[in-house]
Amino acid sequence: MATEPDDTTVAELFARDPLELSSTDLDTIIAKLRAQRARFVQGNQAAGRAPGKAKTKAAPTEKQAAALKATGDFDISDLGL
Repeated sequence: MATEPDDTTVAELFARDPLELSSTDLDTIIAKLRAQRARFVQGNQAAGRAPGKAKTKAAPTEKQAAALKATGDFDISDLGL
């Protein structure tokens, strides 16, 4: 298999037959996943997320959590999960 350009996406590489991937393809996958992990660890939790995917709701502050608990008017989405 020929050397792939650097703009090949990880999704495209994963879609290929694993037995036909070259060592360059594997190096590209490893490098891109390591770069995503580094951004994730630095606080960019959207590093590996597909473009346009909805963001998760932030967890409530202690004051907001106390107010929700007092009223009993909350659901699972209020937990920021």
